[in-house]
Amino acid sequence: MIVLPKHIQELTPYKPGQSVAEIQQLYGIENVIKLASNENPLGSSPHAIAAINEWVENSYVYPDGGLALRMRLAEKFNRKIENIICHSGSDALIHLALRTFLDEGDELVSSHGTFIGFQVAAKLHGHPVTYVPQTDDYRFDIVALANAITPHTKILYLANVNNPTGTFFSAEEFVWLMERVPQNVLVIMDEAYSEYSRYMYPDFIDSLEYNYQNVLTLRTFSKVYGLAGVRVGYGVASEEIIAPMLRAKLPFDPNTLGQYAAIAALDDTDFIEKTVRLNAQGIELFTKEFRRIGLTSPISAGNFVMVDCGTPEKAQELYMGLLRRGFITRPLGGFSLPHCIRISTGTLEQNLGLVSAMEDAVGEIFKN
Repeated sequence: MIVLPKHIQELTPYKPGQSVAEIQQLYGIENVIKLASNENPLGSSPHAIAAINEWVENSYVYPDGGLALRMRLAEKFNRKIENIICHSGSDALIHLALRTFLDEGDELVSSHGTFIGFQVAAKLHGHPVTYVPQTDDYRFDIVALANAITPHTKILYLANVNNPTGTFFSAEEFVWLMERVPQNVLVIMDEAYSEYSRYMYPDFIDSLEYNYQNVLTLRTFSKVYGLAGVRVGYGVASEEIIAPMLRAKLPFDPNTLGQYAAIAALDDTDFIEKTVRLNAQGIELFTKEFRRIGLTSPISAGNFVMVDCGTPEKAQELYMGLLRRGFITRPLGGFSLPHCIRISTGTLEQNLGLVSAMEDAVGEIFKN
């Protein structure tokens, strides 16, 4: 019998949200709306779809490892190509960074209740992680994060916006923290929702503006560009960080269709504008209506809102109550927040339907 390492034995695999087809079959509901995975309710960029159709005939040719997309991103951000890396989603870049930089005895620091993809990646690599408690309003505790860094810390993971809480920290907090992070600590700055955030808050922090030599900024085409299914993400950092990651990366990722879809999506300004505007309206509606109903939810700068139900039992009841009414949301036990659920924004019609279903479910569950 092959004996697994202890950290692999203890690893709980990522469990994706339930699909529309699964809920339709389980509960016999015809009209099911999925608001669980922070997907783009408008679908994919039309420019990206056209690019996929154009390049599909070349699927027999090996990909170039993201070279064409790296060149386009270098142009967009006024960087050298040596400062850009592309992969099959930004979560793949988290795994790659840990695989590239962690050595025996190294440790990681992050916040409690952060992106589950980081939590899985950290556990997979078997290195100790210090998870700092969040503040009472579900924000990263910047001072506590700084104090948690030790001589053994190799990587500090920050998610701004944080998934699943939707909360964020300011430019002033970021600068304060970076002044206290040693240069030999890699700071992973996960900005998967940056396009949404900067639309809602024009002064929202952009870590690329600071040019810190020990910061790896991660972004994705899965959210605002609507390309979650083709898996493309990218990282921007100093050559000192990117060069070893390129050596450690699988040579043919990302795939060709994803790469050229991403290149086309970057220039689809109409689609991006429609997406971020719709999302801002959805966040405003959810925030206002959830509070009217009597629910607790932090201010969100992403494309989702987290609801604090008070207890894991109430969270599960609310999740099931919404499910019976045809709305798939995301319970957050896997994110270490079992008393909360996360709800993605949808179209206006979907958002209004969710609010109505939420009011009914809350009346049934919380007021009995």
